[in-house]
Amino acid sequence: MRVELSVRRLQVVPGVASALTVTVTNTSEVISGYTVRFLGADPDWVAVDDPEISLFPDATAEVRMRLTLPVGVPAGPRRMAVQVRELTADQAVAIEEVVVTVPEQPGLDVRLDPVTVTGGRRADFGVVVENNGNTVLTGKLRAVDPEKKTTFTFTPPDFRLAPGEHVTGRLRTKAKRPVFGSMTVRPFALHVDDGVRRAAAPEGEEPRPVAQGVFVQKPLFARGLLSLLGLLVAVTVFAVVIAVGLTSVLARSAADRDLALQVAQARFDTSASTGTAGLTGAVTLLSDGQPVSGVAVEVFVESDTTAVVATTASDDAGAFAVTNLPAGDYKLRMRGAGFAEVWYPAGATDADAEVVTLSAGQQVTGLSVLLGGVPATVSGTVLGSDAAGATAELQIPLDAAVLDGLVDPVAGAATPPAAGDGAVVRSTPVGGDGTFSFAAVPSPAVYDLVVSKPGFSTQVHRIDVAAGEDRAGLEVSLLEGDGSISGLVSSASGPVPGATVVATYGQGVVQTVSLTQDDVGSFVLRGLQTPATFTVVVSAPGYASATLSVNLAEAQELTGLSVVLGQSAGTLSGQVTVPAGTSAAGVAVTVSDGAVTRQTVTRSSDPAGSWSLGGLPLPATYTVTFSRADLESQVVSVTVDGNGAVSTGGPVDVTLRAATGRITGVVTQTAVGSEESGPAGNVQVTAASGTSTLSVTSASTPQESVGAFVLENVAPGTYTVTFSRKGTRPTSSIVTVTAGQTVELNPQLVSPASISGTVRAEGVPVAGLELRLFTAEEFGTAAPARAVVTSAADGTYQFPDVDAPAHYVIEVRSATGTSALATSPALTIGQSDALTYDFTLESLS
Repeated sequence: MRVELSVRRLQVVPGVASALTVTVTNTSEVISGYTVRFLGADPDWVAVDDPEISLFPDATAEVRMRLTLPVGVPAGPRRMAVQVRELTADQAVAIEEVVVTVPEQPGLDVRLDPVTVTGGRRADFGVVVENNGNTVLTGKLRAVDPEKKTTFTFTPPDFRLAPGEHVTGRLRTKAKRPVFGSMTVRPFALHVDDGVRRAAAPEGEEPRPVAQGVFVQKPLFARGLLSLLGLLVAVTVFAVVIAVGLTSVLARSAADRDLALQVAQARFDTSASTGTAGLTGAVTLLSDGQPVSGVAVEVFVESDTTAVVATTASDDAGAFAVTNLPAGDYKLRMRGAGFAEVWYPAGATDADAEVVTLSAGQQVTGLSVLLGGVPATVSGTVLGSDAAGATAELQIPLDAAVLDGLVDPVAGAATPPAAGDGAVVRSTPVGGDGTFSFAAVPSPAVYDLVVSKPGFSTQVHRIDVAAGEDRAGLEVSLLEGDGSISGLVSSASGPVPGATVVATYGQGVVQTVSLTQDDVGSFVLRGLQTPATFTVVVSAPGYASATLSVNLAEAQELTGLSVVLGQSAGTLSGQVTVPAGTSAAGVAVTVSDGAVTRQTVTRSSDPAGSWSLGGLPLPATYTVTFSRADLESQVVSVTVDGNGAVSTGGPVDVTLRAATGRITGVVTQTAVGSEESGPAGNVQVTAASGTSTLSVTSASTPQESVGAFVLENVAPGTYTVTFSRKGTRPTSSIVTVTAGQTVELNPQLVSPASISGTVRAEGVPVAGLELRLFTAEEFGTAAPARAVVTSAADGTYQFPDVDAPAHYVIEVRSATGTSALATSPALTIGQSDALTYDFTLESLS
């Protein structure tokens, strides 16, 4: 068998199939079958056009294999192999190595969060750098300001990321602050100096930026005259505001007074018109669905919405009723102090109102109107050392009446929803100076004011906003994270000192290491934002990383977290046992998990048949293959845990049996003229199966082994075993041989061909005469006789074991053998025939 590969180095782009051609030549003298496999890769990655082929002697076939690696496989070379195994005869195995190279596909993603920051002399941006390629990237970030008036500082200054890793850093911008005037917008662009983008950019041109941001600077007001002018302006504005405010209050008071008089009048005057029809309904608050009392309900004729024909007011349950109306078409208007005017059912003007038609005596019910308050404003300041980048939200609490029926309760929850988990109504970023403001806030309503920022604890304040209220001066303190996680890092051998513990939540990262003395292996992560769910990654040299998901409730300090690290690499070992009489050394052991493949052979001593393979990544499931040309291959699947112990599929001690079988036995033959039998030598033993034929001859020496035979290296299959010998009829048996099996056959042949008779002279038996046996072809030539016997006292003779079928001539000679007395004609004898021929001599001289 000869195996050739079209290429020895194969470049494979992840996600794209790459082809490899295997050429197999049958160098044996019989038809042989072969199976082709690809080692070192997951079977799902490999497609073989024809995994099993059959070849005539000296014939050649090509097998096309396609390898498709999944996206995300790291770049670099890796050794794999093509295995061709012969299915017949010696079952030889050929392994040809091929180096599979995955080209580099660098990919980098850079994000700014937030993109725009407003500040004074300096501002901080969050920077996230993520490696979404398949190769390790190193480099540093660089910012470019078109005006060259801003300086940039990155923390950390450079990065080194493995595929799939990301790092969160900080960009601090600093520029000269304008003295006065409008805000100054300073855009900038981020570039990555990693050798990849710069090499791909046209010569002389700057590579394309990976992210862009804006630094908005507020001016710095001057002292002295500007301060005095500012003070005068402030005093003037204050006076104007007071005057306008008092005027507005007086006007609103007058309007409310007039409306109150109308409401009071309406309570006692519901019969301005005469008639038998009427209408009823209810007024509820738009923000929370609560009934609204004291709302004036005015009824107009459709053709004239300037003159009120009937008025009433809603009661404490929000209900209203107007009676004694004549038949006709009407429109309704609802007004109340602090509420926006609404025409039934939800119109802002009379043109948007819906006509209510009444017939004589008809009572129209169920008129429902949602009343909304005059929009309110909410503003305030976030206190803290680093309020920039925080987010302020107004949320409707989940326990508010307006959300009844819209939010499903949590199954099994023992407590009501927590503050800060409500429906978001308004959201705004907190400015660099810590201020925030919400405009056009629906009112009246109860809200949760939620202030949050990565790395800080979320602050929630509940506020009750009246209709049209200008709620200002709210102050919220932004505190560092008030949660913590503590625990112990250990392995199978005890605590692990110096392990790196990293907790991430969103873009926030907190890192520490386990103690190397005192309470060895313990760790504490402090300043964690709560409530939140953290991803905790624990790693240490020589150990496999462990990843946990930890959920922290409000202000929770979690203790007792146990992290057990497994080994990063382990060793598999075992013992191979082979049939007696063969060596256990040289058995090929292949260990593979699809991505990693290792090979070794069993030892010849200490002890023979033992093997060991180290450097195997853990934990993993491996396929262990044992093979040798003269032994039947065996495959074992084992799972190795993080501590290097075989958890399932073990042990990896195997017993291999021979790849072929044996046919043995002793051939016997019945003696001529007797029922007894004895060992028969020189018997041709032939085993045939299809085109495969094996032959051997039974032993003729030494005496104790006469008749014994052994057919070695019999490939598994069904055979016709034929035993043949000259002079006797052949016999056959059908046997099935399996790998490692010894089949015993002890056939018995019938008596061989024989020639016998009597020699007489003048009717009297003659003893002591010599009879010579020749083949008809050799008689009369110089060829010696095939056999020579002497007649017995009764004149009989016998040639007990002659080859047949054949033609013979018997010559009778005198006792001294000097003269021929008689010659037989050509005698024809078949296999196992007993031929009799008598001689009658005329004289003895």
